[in-house]
Amino acid sequence: MQNLQGLNSQQQLPPVDSGASAPPTRFEVELEFVQALANPQYANFLAQNGYLEDERFINYLEYLEYWRKPEYVKYLIYPNCLHVLTLLKQPLFRQEVRHADMAQMLMDDMYTKWLGAGRYRLMQTESIATDKATPGDQVAGDGAAIATNGTSYSGDRMEGIERNGVVKSESSQI
Repeated sequence: MQNLQGLNSQQQLPPVDSGASAPPTRFEVELEFVQALANPQYANFLAQNGYLEDERFINYLEYLEYWRKPEYVKYLIYPNCLHVLTLLKQPLFRQEVRHADMAQMLMDDMYTKWLGAGRYRLMQTESIATDKATPGDQVAGDGAAIATNGTSYSGDRMEGIERNGVVKSESSQI
């Protein structure tokens, strides 16, 4: 007897894929969770919902330390998640992160650090380009020539050196 597809009834059809994929592996679940810690608002969510008061959850955070090993850390896209993992082990931080303003402060600090590092690299690139520049020369970026000693040379456009060594001009407000 043959079915509609011309196959013998004794033959097995391959399973039909209804769009459902295989469940995620433990590795994938733990990777996703660890990386979610890079978001301080998620840490705030965990604290507000009582997870950070559960001893089993604290033990789970300790277990996740294996993500610092070279064979695992290479899979992380957001390395600051390991910093938050470290902070979550401290009882005082677990209490303080319950407050939304603390989570926001941590987020602002991370952003400022990221922004400062990016601008520092940009400044170093501009410094290399301006080693041969003379006062008044224009360089790529916001148009300010920056010498390696941090002195700005683009005349009245510059307001001076701001915090963290970032040059601030009238045309580029921080």
